Amino acid sequence: MESEGRVESPAASLPFPNLAHVVTSDVFLVTGVTGFLGGAVVAELLNAVFPGKLLLMARAASAEEGLERIKRSLQRFEVSSSRLEQLTVENILCGDLANVSAFGHDERLKNVTHVVNCAGITSFGKDPNVWRVNVDGTLEFARLLKRASGLKRFMHISTAMICGDKPPSVVDEDVSLTINGQHLVPYTESKAEAERRLMKEMEGLPFVIVRPTIIAGHTKLGCRPSGSIFWAFRMSHALRMTTSPLDGMIDVVPVDYAARAVLHLVAARKLKHSIYHVGSGPSHSSTFAEIDAAFVKSAGTGADKTFYSGTVEEAIARKSSFHEIFGECNRRFMQMAIRLYGGFAALNATFDNARLLKEGAPPPPKFSDYLAVCLETCKEVNIYAQAMIDFV
Repeated sequence: MESEGRVESPAASLPFPNLAHVVTSDVFLVTGVTGFLGGAVVAELLNAVFPGKLLLMARAASAEEGLERIKRSLQRFEVSSSRLEQLTVENILCGDLANVSAFGHDERLKNVTHVVNCAGITSFGKDPNVWRVNVDGTLEFARLLKRASGLKRFMHISTAMICGDKPPSVVDEDVSLTINGQHLVPYTESKAEAERRLMKEMEGLPFVIVRPTIIAGHTKLGCRPSGSIFWAFRMSHALRMTTSPLDGMIDVVPVDYAARAVLHLVAARKLKHSIYHVGSGPSHSSTFAEIDAAFVKSAGTGADKTFYSGTVEEAIARKSSFHEIFGECNRRFMQMAIRLYGGFAALNATFDNARLLKEGAPPPPKFSDYLAVCLETCKEVNIYAQAMIDFV
């Protein structure tokens, strides 16, 4: 539905109650603030009744530069100017996981009570620094924060996609690291290795690993904050095919739900487990047929052509028509994107979210239910241009 030019979003998620446990002496250190999930986490904190203090890490030559970078990032989430003005240089920690020693002397780190470590290289490309940052730098960062005398929780953001290319249809938290198979991208391999090392390094401490599933869009803002991953579903709709069975399921959550779930877990007084999926699970994941039907309804395209299950090779065989299918694009890049997307789509796996729900979090919205909001906010953006977000 449209109202005054805007697509109505699904009803907002129910409250995540654990932020009520935060006290004025608590200091939340959030890394990766200029990224998608990290930015959403801070946006949620600024828009909530949050009595604690914020320490936000950003790559910058000065606190002033870091503050400006973070404010620009948070504007994507439509955080009001009055809320943004609450942030000052005192909230900024200039730092980079590629060089932890450069900020390790900062005295403010001794007072940190909660860490939400969203920092890392998330590119699907072959970044030469992925291991240095996602594994070695992350481990050094964890060792640094172990010294904080009042540490209540250190949360490391990983990814549910560490499950490799041969997961069961429903993946639970305890089985992920033991699954045999290949990683689809170096990013997921680095996250798996970081988990293995951190579990040993942080043993006995208030440490938790949170593994978000595929994060695409925002229930209210759609793709305005970021079109990450959403391009892949647009690509599938444009091709009129998927590499999964039509009734196969894909586990997707919006970034605002993921951010609230992260905060719900990090602020909990006590957690029953040390690893949590933040995902849709079997009951709230969408099938590929449902997703395409949502595209047809929202975009008004594709109804004249059957949506079917095919192979990556079939899709790539149409490369001479890519400009007609996708618009202006680099054909070689689109072939690579199809192979990558085809690999993820063919997993046909969902991620058990029972642990999160038992901690009091509400269930997530289905991707197909808020897809219209995402499409409305990026329909003028070329699929190829949107895809580049995930490869830089």
